Amino acid sequence: MLEKLTETQLDAIKEVGNIGTGNAATALSMMLDKKVDISVPQVKIVPISKIPFLFDNPEETVCSIKMKLMEDMTGEIVLIFEPKTVKIIAQVLTGMEINDVTELDEFTSSMLKEIGNIMCGSYVTALAGFTNLFINPEPPELVVDMISAIVSEISLPLALAGEENILLIETLVKIEGIEKELTGYLLLVPSVESLEKLLKALGM
Repeated sequence: MLEKLTETQLDAIKEVGNIGTGNAATALSMMLDKKVDISVPQVKIVPISKIPFLFDNPEETVCSIKMKLMEDMTGEIVLIFEPKTVKIIAQVLTGMEINDVTELDEFTSSMLKEIGNIMCGSYVTALAGFTNLFINPEPPELVVDMISAIVSEISLPLALAGEENILLIETLVKIEGIEKELTGYLLLVPSVESLEKLLKALGM
């Protein structure tokens, strides 16, 4: 069903992303006490099976922040960070280096959840405003696991319904004082019923 989206509709979703990330950048700047810029270089429809191969190692352990969506749109929105990105963020937050993302302390875990809450929540708010749908996100959940395991879990409801694709929103985060741009991947995973509402709101 998602493959029916036109370039114009994908551009509209990208614009929603730019609105959401603009709000997220402001909130993250206050949280980190540093200037933060977030951009959305691309929005695309990707086969669910291809998601792990966006990463250097498809079996690598990554950090994901998941938020369940309720009301007019049900499903999940998921933000995924590679380990190297998590390590940089952790160093910005705590001033300390971490060697293994599976051994995050409580403070770093809490801050990552809050970053996910800000970024996912800002996108959901922008999407709700664009579509006039009432979307109520639940508190974020931090999951540290292999990317293949995370993707398998979030895609199962769609796969059972025969949907083979997922909406991928690439985000680039630039934090003051950090030379490298940090890449995050937002996955919008609506239920099949909600997907139909979303497509209708986009004019399909």
